[in-house]
Amino acid sequence: EKKLPAKTATRMDARAALKAKQEEGEPLTPEVLARVETALERTDLSSLVRRQFVCDIDKKMVPIPEFSELFISIKDLRETLVPGVNLLSNRWLFQHLTESLDRRMLAMLTKTDTLTISGDISFNLNLATLLSNDFQTFDDNITAARRGAMIIELQKSDIFSDLGTYLFAREFVQEKGYRVCLDGMNQLAMSMIDRDRLGVDLIKLVWHTELVDGGDEMGEKIRNMVDKAGQSRVVLCRVDNREAIDFGHSVGIKFFQGRYIENLIAEDTRRRELMRLKRRMERSEI
Repeated sequence: EKKLPAKTATRMDARAALKAKQEEGEPLTPEVLARVETALERTDLSSLVRRQFVCDIDKKMVPIPEFSELFISIKDLRETLVPGVNLLSNRWLFQHLTESLDRRMLAMLTKTDTLTISGDISFNLNLATLLSNDFQTFDDNITAARRGAMIIELQKSDIFSDLGTYLFAREFVQEKGYRVCLDGMNQLAMSMIDRDRLGVDLIKLVWHTELVDGGDEMGEKIRNMVDKAGQSRVVLCRVDNREAIDFGHSVGIKFFQGRYIENLIAEDTRRRELMRLKRRMERSEI
């Protein structure tokens, strides 16, 4: 009788572990990666491209778009091509997959009829992609004006794993007219880099509640980092609540990105549409 509860608990733990594994999916292997890349060649990925705006948020919480980021949703890609596989389970194989996705994104950006694009845009690329023939072909097929409206986002892990290659690639693309954004920064990483010396035009700081939990001391550190980098050079990303915007404003951050910002844009759009409808109805009554 004493052993029965322990056995029951063990079975429940095993079921929970199995369920979690099923939700996570099978690990990504070289064989599965080969199948995914073959499927990518014949799949129209334009339906998987998502757009998220980077906005200046005024005191009335009205979003003013600055530029938008285009990216291929990994979650939707998995559900479309390999629903039973965890694409993130192997870092190096996933890195190889992202380079394939880079090529597809460049191909779609070259064809203006594939993606409807307006305003300045940003998109993630690997360093290896920047130095590839695919990027050279892409660059040859766009105008100088379009280059000036494009921001290339690079992950900090990619940059610091080969700083020499980064410096060469960064100088190459900036001379062409592109801007460069350092993505995926946390407060520790941001404290150790000098934006100006690294030569990036923008930095994306990832929002986390620990920025607020750190109190006044943390706030002062972030404020000094933002001032050093330049208030118009820092984007607080992955913003999912009002608290993130209030914190960003308190430390001098000007630009924000994330699900909460998309909700503000939707609310502002609805408000403007209602105002237009109201004015139309008032004119018809006269």
